Amino acid sequence: MTTHRPADADQVSGETAAVDLVLAYLAGAVPAAPALSPLAADYMEQQASGLLSGAVMLDPDFSLHRRAVMPPAGLAWLENLPMAKPVAAAVHALAGDGADRFSVLSQEERVMALAISTAARLTALYPPDEAQRRLHDVRAVVSQP
Repeated sequence: MTTHRPADADQVSGETAAVDLVLAYLAGAVPAAPALSPLAADYMEQQASGLLSGAVMLDPDFSLHRRAVMPPAGLAWLENLPMAKPVAAAVHALAGDGADRFSVLSQEERVMALAISTAARLTALYPPDEAQRRLHDVRAVVSQP
């Protein structure tokens, strides 16, 4: 018999915070990363990474045989978003499917770069209301214990 264990509170808060961060960027806000426990922050980073991977794979031009370069509409969206220099460098590296500048960031900066990159890629794929609807669907799942 398999027993179902409720999700850990750190997991729920971290994963929910990651989705909320992407939603905030899509809405045009520049949020600060929330104060989370170290474990919740790890879950936030993991969820943000997964959201970016999902957004990349949703691109109809995605192929495992070539680099997942960000579509022009996503790059145009990025031009109007203020970012700290290290985060901006990482976001632009990720836009070209490179991560050479990603490894030197703090965890908070990595999460911000992943969230911004996810928002930019979703903006390139969907109208804003559809991108937000999809993220709200994800949030409904990850925010439940």
